[in-house]
Parts: sequence; structure tokens; C-alpha cells
Amino acid sequence: MLLLGAILILGAAGLLYVAIAGVPAGRVSRQRVDQYAGITSRPALGRAVDSAMHSVDRLLSRGRWRPFGADELELAGVKRSAAFVVVVVNAAALATFLLMLLLGQHWLFGLFLAALAPVVAKVVVQVLLARRRKRFAGQLAALLGMMAASLRAGHSLPKAMDAASRDADTPMSEELSRVVNEYRIGRDLVEAMGHVAVRMRSMDFGWIAQAIETQRETGGNLNEILDQVAETIRERQHIRMQVMALSAEGRLSAYILMFLPVGIGVYYSFVAADRMSVFIDSGIGKVILLGSAVLYVLGGFWMRSIVRIEF
Repeated sequence: MLLLGAILILGAAGLLYVAIAGVPAGRVSRQRVDQYAGITSRPALGRAVDSAMHSVDRLLSRGRWRPFGADELELAGVKRSAAFVVVVVNAAALATFLLMLLLGQHWLFGLFLAALAPVVAKVVVQVLLARRRKRFAGQLAALLGMMAASLRAGHSLPKAMDAASRDADTPMSEELSRVVNEYRIGRDLVEAMGHVAVRMRSMDFGWIAQAIETQRETGGNLNEILDQVAETIRERQHIRMQVMALSAEGRLSAYILMFLPVGIGVYYSFVAADRMSVFIDSGIGKVILLGSAVLYVLGGFWMRSIVRIEF
């Protein structure tokens, strides 16, 4: 039954892809044919998805709260719009709920797993965002070295930053390109750097902007200032890595303790559904589940405050 269910799910996923993207093109691409024919044909489900995205986009534009912001998705490296992400997450939640019903699970259990879909999507976006900011912080010391070398060669600060944006890796190259482009259209360079520091939540990059602003007002050798800031950033990065290494065991223990209740609950829902149904059908079982959920959330915040060290 599990093998048959897996085959049906893969087949449904393939049919869904064909319905949205259409039949794969042969030797002549569809775009080339549409260019000469003047008619753009799209599958019915693809048009339905576009209509749903348009409706979700209008709904999000009216409200103040958004589950996924455009800046948040951009920083996380997601190249899709917020409306597309919302539609995909809702479709995944609905598919999870229907799959649990087909597997014979209780509808409340399927509803619980479906409600986890947006939570998981939000967590994934936040993890990607934190990973991008971490890479950005790790590239600051090398950035200052490249900028100092360009300044010693006789380039101006905007020119040195432009050259560094072309030589650096992502995400540093993208953020520096943003600073340079904003400077070219008339925005102050230090102000643009401060905006990037807020976007990336980088105190070190804010220090670089403050050092450049101080050099503007008081004068001095910018090369030496950048070298001193680079040395300070390297020491902070070294301390940060030590803290991460020393707290690795606590963070791993927190991940395991947070995963165990959910994993064991899902496992017993499949192998002993009759026993797990007691928690859903009886009143005392619902009270126990509610209390366990509250204690689970409180324990998660408690462990997060223990293993999260800010400096």
C-alpha cells in the first residue's frame, strides 16, 4: 500500500507539472512558435494558478500583515513572488490533508499536519535568510582588504567599492552592487551602506559605514582606518566561531528535544492509530494535547534563549 501510494503521489506530481508547465517542447521551442503565431497558449491549470496568484496578490496588497514579505524572500534567495509562495504553501497544506485522509488517519491529525505547512515554510525562509546573513558577515574582512588595496592603487571609494562588488562572492557582491547603484542615482554612500547594514543585520558593516563617515568629517588615512576595522572584525569573527563551537552541543540537544515529541507522535499515529485516537476523541486527551503544545512552545523558547548568545 505504501509503494502504491508513493507511485500515485509521484504520478500526480508529474501530471501537475505537465498541467502547469505544459508538455515538454520538442526540437522547436514553444516560445519560438508563439513568436511567429502571435498566440500564447497556456494549459488550463496554469491559467488557474495565475488567476489564484493574482487574487492572492490583491488580497495581500490590501492587508497590512503579510506571511512572507518581498524583502524577506529576496534576502532568503527566493526568486518568486510572495503570492506564488502563498499559493504553493496552501496547495501543499491541502495535499497533506488529503493524503492523511487517504491513508486512513483522523481528520484532526491531517488538519494538524496541514497547519504545519505554513510554519515549516516560514522556518525554511528564516533559515535561508540567517544563512545568507551569516555568509555576508564572513565576507566582511575580505571585502575591507579588497577595498584597501583599491584605495592604495589610487581609486576613489565608490570606484573601490564597485570593483569589490565585481570580485566578491554572493551575497556580498549583490549588496555592494545595491550600494553602488543607489550612490549613482544620488543617494549618499554612507546612508546606502547603513541601509544595507540594517537589511543584513550586520553591526560590523554598520561600523564600516561609521568609520567612513568619521573619516569624512575629521580626515585621516582611510586605508589605515579600514585595516583597523578589518582587524577588529576578524577578532570578532574568531570569537563568534569559538562561541558557536562551544554551544554546538547545546544547540544539537535542543534540536533533538524539539524533534522527538513530533516525530514520536507521527510515528505512533501510523503504527498505533487506535491508541493515538484516544487523545483526539476524548475530552481529557484534548486537554492533555493542548497543555503539551503550550509546554512544547514554552520549552522551545526557553532552550532558544539558553543556546542563543548575542554579542
